Amino acid sequence: MDNVWVILPTRRAVTTFQQELARQSDQPFLSPHALAVDDFIMQAAGVQLIDPVSLLFELYEVFRELDEALEFGRFMNWATILLNDLDRIDQYRINPSELFSYLSAAKAIERWRLDLPAGKMPNVETAGTKKYFKLFDNLQAAYFTLRERLEAKGMAYRGMAYRMLADNIEGFVRDNPAYEKLYFVGFNALSRSEEDVVRTLVKAQKAEMLWDSDAYYMKSRRQEAGRLLRRYKEEAWSGPWNWEEEALTAPKHMSIIGVPNASMQAKVAGHLYEEWNREKAPDDTTQTALVLGDETLLLPVLYSLGESVSELNVTMGLSLRNSMLFTLIDALFEMQRTIAEFRTKEGEVVRVPKFNHRHVTKVLSHPFIRQYEQAFLPEKDPETPTLLRRVMHKIRTENRVYLSETDLIEMGENTELFGVLFRRWRPEKPLDIVHQFYKLIDLLSQVYANQPDAIETEYLFLFQNLLHQLETTLERDDRRELIDIRSFKQFLYELIRQTSIPFESEGASALQVMGMLETRALDFDRLIILSVNEGVLPQSRHLNSLIPFDACVEVGLPTYQDQESVMAYHFYRLLQRAREVVLLYVTSPDAYGTSKGEPSRFIRQIEHELKQKASNSLTISYPIVRFGSPEPAPLPVPEPLPTVEADNLVIPKSDSVLAELRSMLEARVEEKNGKIRVRGGLYPTHLNYFVSCSLRYYFSRVIQVKEDDEVEEQLGADEFGTWVHAVLEHLDVDYRMKGEPVDEAVIRKVLEEQYTVLFGKRERDAGMNFLLYNIAEKLLLDFHRKQETDYNGSLEVLQTEQEWDTILDVPTAQGVIRVRIAGKIDRVEKLTKNGRAIIRVADYKTGKVDKKQVKTGGTDDLLNNSEFDKTRQLWLYEYLVYKKLVQEGVLTFNGWTAGPDTAVEAGFYSFRNLPEGFIRNTVSLGTAADYVAQTEALLRQKIAELFDPEKPFTRTEDKKVCEFCDYKRICGR
Repeated sequence: MDNVWVILPTRRAVTTFQQELARQSDQPFLSPHALAVDDFIMQAAGVQLIDPVSLLFELYEVFRELDEALEFGRFMNWATILLNDLDRIDQYRINPSELFSYLSAAKAIERWRLDLPAGKMPNVETAGTKKYFKLFDNLQAAYFTLRERLEAKGMAYRGMAYRMLADNIEGFVRDNPAYEKLYFVGFNALSRSEEDVVRTLVKAQKAEMLWDSDAYYMKSRRQEAGRLLRRYKEEAWSGPWNWEEEALTAPKHMSIIGVPNASMQAKVAGHLYEEWNREKAPDDTTQTALVLGDETLLLPVLYSLGESVSELNVTMGLSLRNSMLFTLIDALFEMQRTIAEFRTKEGEVVRVPKFNHRHVTKVLSHPFIRQYEQAFLPEKDPETPTLLRRVMHKIRTENRVYLSETDLIEMGENTELFGVLFRRWRPEKPLDIVHQFYKLIDLLSQVYANQPDAIETEYLFLFQNLLHQLETTLERDDRRELIDIRSFKQFLYELIRQTSIPFESEGASALQVMGMLETRALDFDRLIILSVNEGVLPQSRHLNSLIPFDACVEVGLPTYQDQESVMAYHFYRLLQRAREVVLLYVTSPDAYGTSKGEPSRFIRQIEHELKQKASNSLTISYPIVRFGSPEPAPLPVPEPLPTVEADNLVIPKSDSVLAELRSMLEARVEEKNGKIRVRGGLYPTHLNYFVSCSLRYYFSRVIQVKEDDEVEEQLGADEFGTWVHAVLEHLDVDYRMKGEPVDEAVIRKVLEEQYTVLFGKRERDAGMNFLLYNIAEKLLLDFHRKQETDYNGSLEVLQTEQEWDTILDVPTAQGVIRVRIAGKIDRVEKLTKNGRAIIRVADYKTGKVDKKQVKTGGTDDLLNNSEFDKTRQLWLYEYLVYKKLVQEGVLTFNGWTAGPDTAVEAGFYSFRNLPEGFIRNTVSLGTAADYVAQTEALLRQKIAELFDPEKPFTRTEDKKVCEFCDYKRICGR
């Protein structure tokens, strides 16, 4: 059989054929030549397959000869699509002159814009449209020039080799004595080149076609799986029709299972195979194929197979594009392209190459970098966080929005890792990027040096080879200058997309993991097929091509209809000889975009067509996936848990909750940094929370749910208010209370100082921060002018940003609780009016407040109405000052003494409503003693309610309260 050739669709089929052939004899014998069809074509045509990098540059140089102005970045936008089109044109032996003339004419009609009304046609084409149409004008010349260049070098792309063999089949194969007999096995959709090759050889009686088909789809004109095979059979050019069976209607069982998401399929598939494996007898040689309709599920599937699976064969590549390494590469490119823009005082925009904090954090949080941290940057001791955690903490606490290369390398303590990750790339030097990636690979490969089977090692090795190939290509001087970072990224990503990790494993294993195309010409006893969703099997109707659909139909190029027919054949042929089949699909609408959680039409055909043909032999079941133990052990519940009712969430006041409440509201003394502070108590804000929604009080105060600290690129409303408060405090303490004059220059100076103190290096000369800075400056200047105009020296600042408090004994169901009532008062003023001094308690509001919001209501409103939140705040501030007066008789401020008859007023300064001036409290409760007595009675009533175990924390019925609540997602609002 030295000159006998067996041509099969895939290399996997070749390996299986040779194994089966070897089993036919117990003595050694010479095998025929067995080749995958692509390998046969290349060998017979006598050419070498050109690598993708070289092919792209060959094509680019061809187009540069036709259009010197063509930029490499723009070329990369359509180069890969064009090469795919050229491959199809040659495989189907399309007349290039006819096709490209058709395209040029079609584009010329587009230029006429016949869709526009008469007389409205544009007179001048834009630069963009000229470039677009010039591409189609140059296609024919580029095609022939590229072929000539490659033929001169003995190279070819895949479709070109097919065409070369079909054009010269007589000399290459038919009349060549080395090809005595050829068998083409297991094909179903031949390109025009393949068909012409086979026709010629069959006619010369040098070849035979061995088809593999089933009567189910051959006899039905509606079944797309047999569309092309029915044509071949009718034309009868291939000789006798071999292997048309009735295998699909033979006895078999199918299970159709829907799961919530794509990765869950891997778990179910792994569980099913483990069950089959446990039940299998030791001498059972049954082979199982786990087929991935969505090949990105390979890693989840491999990780889902249990430890009982000791041998398996993976017949597919793992795309580098879907690897964890690619996510790191992508994060580095994203980080490097960041340019911070700032506006100078003169209005000029300055572009500074700085990294955004988000991109830096993303890189430092990557699993590959984390692995390096564990191996080479461990914690010095349990109390000290690792270097990466220290850096990210510093970025967050110092609010470093933009960081320079120098900043990051210093923060990284000049470690080699930070030098590799954050060295700024030079846009005009793409080879520098290659060298930086080499250094990164060297660092990361050290992590996996002692893990020889780690898949990460394969990632790094493949990427290094790809970089070496790219570097060799770019080292030519005429190419090096063509590429900037943007086009280099496009080029690299395209190569990554085309690169896969080839797995090497046991070919004769009982479990085979493969993609749908790898199953061609292979049979299995048991099948588990994943992602049998519409839009995946078959793929959505989308053909990425520069050639329009009507042009494909006109010249004879395949369309999406042919692709669907081919996939249908692969699917049904795989089912033919299987006895047990499991079809998994995803029910989630977001799983595969176009599929919308819809099962593939192949499943519907099985249920409604195949089932009808094989009603006595085909059984279908629909197992339901359940997770966890059917009878889980009861968990210990020390106290009642929150219960969810139809429209309410109830948190009972357990003993531990009541103890926590008591601890929070009673005064406690703490020492921090050598300072004694009194903590705990009920503040106006907390009381407002409880009144408006007791559940909000529970989340914020009892269990203290808080958002994670994050770097803020622009000032939030709370930060803006804190900044304005700090400026006002320093103006009062450092100037007004010392008798120092305050003018606009002083205000601007303190404003800038406090910005630096509070926000460090957060940029203020660009974007929203630039606007907020100017707004803050205007508000503070307007407030200063308003105070000067309205009071003309009659207003004196006595105290600023001080906490006032008192102790209130409250009888509750748990006994008497000594509750601290407290509030931090922004400013205490002395207003001299008609010769009489008044104490004014002022609270700053950077938002808008008007007189209507400071409502006058009954005492019941103070306790229960959420709309009285601002009134309630002023009421408590006024109470705290009156309580001190009543208790102590006099109050002394900075040398001035207030007596028991001194009037007290509480109010707001609203910076968004400055014309209103001081917006006073409207609650009137009589004399100071009456005010204190009535207030304390109300507070005791409300605090007793807070400690009442019969009144759980519940969600408010007033949905207006929920509008700006931080916890509305938790409680379901």
